[in-house]
Amino acid sequence: MHIHGRRLKKGREPIKGVLNEFSDSRVITFTEQEVGDVVDVEYRLNENEKGYFSEEYRADTISKEDAKAVDITAFIINEKEGMCYWWLYDLKKDVSGQDVIWHLCQQWRAAYQYLNNSVLSYLSDISVETRGNIGVVTRNFDVGRIRTEYNELDNAIREIEMGASRTAVLAKRKAGVRLPVLRAKRDLLKDILNQKVSFCFAGKDEEFTFDVKIFAEREKESYYDRLICSLLSFHENF
Repeated sequence: MHIHGRRLKKGREPIKGVLNEFSDSRVITFTEQEVGDVVDVEYRLNENEKGYFSEEYRADTISKEDAKAVDITAFIINEKEGMCYWWLYDLKKDVSGQDVIWHLCQQWRAAYQYLNNSVLSYLSDISVETRGNIGVVTRNFDVGRIRTEYNELDNAIREIEMGASRTAVLAKRKAGVRLPVLRAKRDLLKDILNQKVSFCFAGKDEEFTFDVKIFAEREKESYYDRLICSLLSFHENF
């Protein structure tokens, strides 16, 4: 059983939403359409290695409507050596507020699920070991604001918990409805501050340490970064 993608000839642009496959070292340039930030995805391939790239990849069985995806899905497979390393990265102008973070985590979760169900689970069947990185490329990862919002949520939860016994029955019920949502957001922000993200699939929790890459400003309002994809990561990061 082999992973099959659309053959990407040298000099051609990858097709969005599908797995583009190649067997030579190359650089694929991804440009974020709204603000123009650029990431060069550099593949360093050796013998018996195949590279795969997709912009906003999702499984064919998933409807486009309301589907979440990350900007960059990349992986390298060497079946002979039994290795696969993957990279799931999204580009964000700014990472700070709860809404942006919540959406980013939904994108990561969906991207990992797509990749796991359509690629990684099949590789495990043929004894290929898989490892990888989840990450974000951004101009600003605002730890201060994230910590402030975490503290505000934590204080609000404590006030509700302490005041619940003194409120009327109706107020207790309203507080009971709010608390699970507030706790989930607080716990998520705590994980983000520790650069952790976790997903639950089929009753199994998986935790990752996510990577934060900060864009370099090349000229006014022009931001750039480079993502190196190599199976050397398979050994270096573990």
